[in-house]
Amino acid sequence: PPSRRSKSAGRVPPRERLQRLGSLLTGCAMAPLGRTRRAGLLLGVLLALQAGCDTAANSDIDAFSLPGNASEASAFGRRLGEGGASCPWNFKVYVYEFPDHLPFRKWAKELQAQGTQWYGNEAEEDMFSLELLLHRMFLTSCVRTRDPEAADFFFVPFYSDIDFRMNGRKASPSAYGKALVKAFEGDVAEWEQLFGVTGEYWKRKQGWDHIVTMAAPLTSFTHEKSRRGIFHNKKMLIPPIVFNVELLNRFVKEYPACGGQKNMLVPYPGNGVQWADGTHLRNAVVDIQASLHSPQFSPAVRWMTGHLQAGTDPWEHLQQNWSGFSTDEEVSKILVAARKDLFAMSMYGMMHDCKPLRRTIREHLQRDDCLLCLANGGKRDLVGSGAKIASGAIHDKQGRRVKKNTHRQELTHRPLFCPSPAGDSPGAKRMYDVVRAGCIPVILSDDFIYPWSKEAGLGDLEEASYSLRIPTDALDGYESPQHDRMKEDSPSSREAFSFAVAESWDELPWFKETESKVSAAGGGLGSYLRSVPPMKIKALLEGVERVKERYFDYWKLDEGDATYKKAYLSDGKIVSLLAVEEAEPRGGAVGAIMDSLQAKLGAPYRAACEEEMRAPHRDSGRGYC
Repeated sequence: PPSRRSKSAGRVPPRERLQRLGSLLTGCAMAPLGRTRRAGLLLGVLLALQAGCDTAANSDIDAFSLPGNASEASAFGRRLGEGGASCPWNFKVYVYEFPDHLPFRKWAKELQAQGTQWYGNEAEEDMFSLELLLHRMFLTSCVRTRDPEAADFFFVPFYSDIDFRMNGRKASPSAYGKALVKAFEGDVAEWEQLFGVTGEYWKRKQGWDHIVTMAAPLTSFTHEKSRRGIFHNKKMLIPPIVFNVELLNRFVKEYPACGGQKNMLVPYPGNGVQWADGTHLRNAVVDIQASLHSPQFSPAVRWMTGHLQAGTDPWEHLQQNWSGFSTDEEVSKILVAARKDLFAMSMYGMMHDCKPLRRTIREHLQRDDCLLCLANGGKRDLVGSGAKIASGAIHDKQGRRVKKNTHRQELTHRPLFCPSPAGDSPGAKRMYDVVRAGCIPVILSDDFIYPWSKEAGLGDLEEASYSLRIPTDALDGYESPQHDRMKEDSPSSREAFSFAVAESWDELPWFKETESKVSAAGGGLGSYLRSVPPMKIKALLEGVERVKERYFDYWKLDEGDATYKKAYLSDGKIVSLLAVEEAEPRGGAVGAIMDSLQAKLGAPYRAACEEEMRAPHRDSGRGYC
């Protein structure tokens, strides 16, 4: 509380009072706020909450710094064993050293020098760069050993995705891929001949202590095309630990030891420097700031100003007076409280599989019940009632009128909810990008699971703490391929739809509750999202931020580290952080991966896996949407 003042001291000016309230709400030392109207003062506080503590006055975007501070960065560095700190993990990883003349090594060197494809800034191949990212991670980690005799794990840096795509995308593996597959089976003759390294460590524990990578979910190690269901997941039923970006629910249910416990499901890579250094966030904050200045948000801004001045919690007020977001003003209030300017958004193409589901979601986002919702109507078109807010004009620093940024990366930071359907397979990189952007994922993929999912038995991270999951059949206007098949009662018709934690997700209480709520909302996506209570939204947003930092981000910007600037070339070109030789993955995902490897030390799942592989199993090549 403020100290007592004499009457002669006068009243505290409103600007100073709001500055103090901002410090109270943010936990940050707010800089003095300049002279401007009250709504502008409010924006300074709101955007301080959005962009971090080291903010400047009067909503000046140039002065914003990123979330985090030096003490947090150094604490995380100590956890990873940097700066002479002891390594927090008691295992060692030996990284095989392959000769540079191997084709996949040569291609990687050339592409890194060019800063293209897997090394390009947010290029399409970035999503398939897991093997490159893991190689960099193990080379720069405190767990690395150069002595194979001291190793607990052996990382195999075979760039299977580069080998596949640069080799003409053939439907069969290269000689190097075949040699690796034979090593899985215990035959190391071609491994030694082609890779030029010893095969004795494969034999030592039959490969159970080796780590390999499946960078893309639909190409696996042997590159068969046009196969769906659990076909590619079954390629991971081998002794080595397989790092991958997709495990299906039904696969983990059928193979809990060999599928779930042995292997490592991890987030899709995101190596773009503009994610790591906050450029996308800063650009989005500029556009959100412009939206909150608009007449459409004026009543909500005044409401928020009143809570800031009174020192009351706007979220609690929304909850106490809540009966569903039944009016447009209530939707605006929740957006202002969350520092967003769009209610829901989904951006994706219409290629490949799941087109009916994607069309249905797009149609729902254009309905009248979906206020300030947005979808892409084509490659460049934006549709939905949020299109005007999303792409309206703003004034730049010179006072010129310019269009808002409508690149997907910036737009993804602006909505409260991000409906996320399946990609070419049940998972997609978008499921991770929306979390990295601070948006609540709304999963519309019945066979998708997140890494470390408690619900799927993969860890202790509760998906329900940071995401919503809607059964696709609950959406009005869409009927999944599973719908008719599930009516049949024979095991052969049901086996493709058994999941990790129950025979199907709809047997789970929280899942059934969601389905009933969507049905009660008439099957409308917008109506359902407007029925999510305010305090639930607040908890989900907090969960998103926690998961982003601790589990999904591979890269972390340390204060004063100029390494990231090297991704911005002098000719104006931007490259991936993987193209910067000195850049080291230091995000929360790295720590989570190391913690998981620690639990795999000694292959405690081996006996269960071997027994599991001797048992009969049901197979599935059926689609998922």
